[in-house]
Amino acid sequence: MTAEAFHVRPSRRAAPWRPRPTRSGSGRRLGPGAAILLGTGLATVLALGMSASPAAAAGRVTFAVPSATAVLLQPLVFRDTFTSDVPPSRVELLVTSPFVPGTTVDEVTPTARSNGSWQVTMSQPDAGSVNTVYLFSVRVTLPDGTTATSPTGTATVTDPRFAWQSVSGRTVTLHWYGYTQAQAQAWLNAAESAVTRASAAFGVTSVSHVDFFVYSASQPFFDAVNGGANADADGVYILDTHTALGTILPSDLGSSWPDQEIAHEVTHHVFAAATRNPYHEPPLWLDEGCAVYYSEGVGPRDAELEQGIADGAIIPLEGLAGAFPSTTDSFLLSYAEAVSAVDFFLRTHGSPALRTLLAAYARGSTDDEAFEAATHASAAAFDAAWLSSIGVRPPTPYGPRAAPAGPAPPGWSSSGVPGVMPSTPAAPGSPLPSGATGSAVVLIGFGAGLAAIRQRRATIRRSEARVLATGNRTIAADLAVVAAATAVPGQASAGSRDAP
Repeated sequence: MTAEAFHVRPSRRAAPWRPRPTRSGSGRRLGPGAAILLGTGLATVLALGMSASPAAAAGRVTFAVPSATAVLLQPLVFRDTFTSDVPPSRVELLVTSPFVPGTTVDEVTPTARSNGSWQVTMSQPDAGSVNTVYLFSVRVTLPDGTTATSPTGTATVTDPRFAWQSVSGRTVTLHWYGYTQAQAQAWLNAAESAVTRASAAFGVTSVSHVDFFVYSASQPFFDAVNGGANADADGVYILDTHTALGTILPSDLGSSWPDQEIAHEVTHHVFAAATRNPYHEPPLWLDEGCAVYYSEGVGPRDAELEQGIADGAIIPLEGLAGAFPSTTDSFLLSYAEAVSAVDFFLRTHGSPALRTLLAAYARGSTDDEAFEAATHASAAAFDAAWLSSIGVRPPTPYGPRAAPAGPAPPGWSSSGVPGVMPSTPAAPGSPLPSGATGSAVVLIGFGAGLAAIRQRRATIRRSEARVLATGNRTIAADLAVVAAATAVPGQASAGSRDAP
């Protein structure tokens, strides 16, 4: 499931924004449980100097009320104080989220205070995106192994730069500043209508609460998402906080854009309710395509799709499953492709099939399993059918290919001398050279190990292509030699596998 789903205006050009900080993960996606600290690791503030007191076999721990400072663009700080009859042997801070399973546990060293209590303080460099909620507590372990845990504190990241107002409906609470109450109420009505419309389309009967923050300028919006949006995005939905944020400029008033922007992001929220599972995320193109289709329709993106077809720039849906390109033209084209594919799906298979597709994803189905349940064909077959419907032939695939055989190392020959492996691949079923069994076992094992390493590198390369490209070419050349030398009856040469 997408942790962050974006919305962009049709044909909107890139605008300056601050550099994105380093984040763990989803690119665009973060899986369930990966974002309770929104991509930043807790940094322990070690307050050294815990004082000694008389030892005892057991003790009693009493906690004060835990507190935290959670302000946008400022450090996140957790605090608590406790007293104990005996010095603790271990103190930990436990942090979780209302919407993400799992708990982070970090050991802290408390500060001994003059009154006999201990102060616990822990911080991280920034608080994360606006409306992130942290649930936290302190766990104290005594020398005899008994533990005591403080009451749970709650901290929500706020943005105090603006005088926020709020209005709530059945599912959505809309937060805004700088606009009138009547405008905010109209946007809330648009949000609630979008929830109803998407729920019916996706077969969802229950949708959890979602907060929507409206910013009246781009830079405050990018600050609020803490680097979690593409430079061309005007809105974002963050699954792991059940929060949507959008930019509605004063110049947008009187147009259809505000309603579309709000409807787009809350549709992501309903899509998440329809498909979320701990096993497999639906493809990004399906998520974004549904959000565009049910918020603005197909027409506004037609020009971008037609231009992409004319330029030969269409990306197959397989290439839009995990992330959209970051360059402006390709980013905008990806949205046009996504809504075109959803429109083709609905025209070809109908609304019930879409509900079947999303329900299959909710069960953790693979892409092929989900599409076969809904369309009786694989995901690749749907991709090909959609490309054909817009008059585009599937592009020639580029990427991992079998490496050509390299030269034999010095001293190797194909003469069949005992103990020497052949320098060219043996035909399937052909016997090993006489006396070569021992060497074959060693080299086959070595070749299989390198092949496994290469396969792992190939997986990494998909996200780090530029870093690994040169190294992989060298590895592939070496593997080709080993693979050629280790071909055995009934076993394909390692050199025949995909290679960089």
